[in-house]
Amino acid sequence: MRRGLLFPRRVQVGRLVFRDPLPACGLLYLLLYFDSSQFLRIGLLAACLHECGHILAFWTLFRRLPVIEVTVTGFCMQTRGCRMRAGQRFCLAAAGPAANALLALLAWAQTSRQFTAWGAAFWAANVLTGLFNLLPIPPLDGAQMLAAVLERRRTGRNDKLHSPFK
Repeated sequence: MRRGLLFPRRVQVGRLVFRDPLPACGLLYLLLYFDSSQFLRIGLLAACLHECGHILAFWTLFRRLPVIEVTVTGFCMQTRGCRMRAGQRFCLAAAGPAANALLALLAWAQTSRQFTAWGAAFWAANVLTGLFNLLPIPPLDGAQMLAAVLERRRTGRNDKLHSPFK
């Protein structure tokens, strides 16, 4: 029996692509099984909401859904073959950390009124996810934002970073 039939390397369901789904699902199962504190679940929620920020920005810019790739290391939005101006790339990269910042602000407001461990953990997960993704290391959002700023500066184009939706 061929390896690809029993253990596929790539499974696509609509716009969602799973790379090495068996190891990814196995690892996720083990991590969630031993997550008695629920912090991993909250971190995964923050990561999913981060990607939702990117997806919403992509939808706003291009009126179609992107391809989302799920791997053992996380989620990644595929934009290969999609022509974007520097301002659009900057906005798209900033949307994930912006979503985390907004959610952290909402969690902080809620937790300041009534403290819960879940609210504090949700706040921390969003702050950490947003800040981590702002690091200027490829393929993180910070590197994409920096590349967009440098490209705009290098080419001298007038596509404004603050209004790529026009």
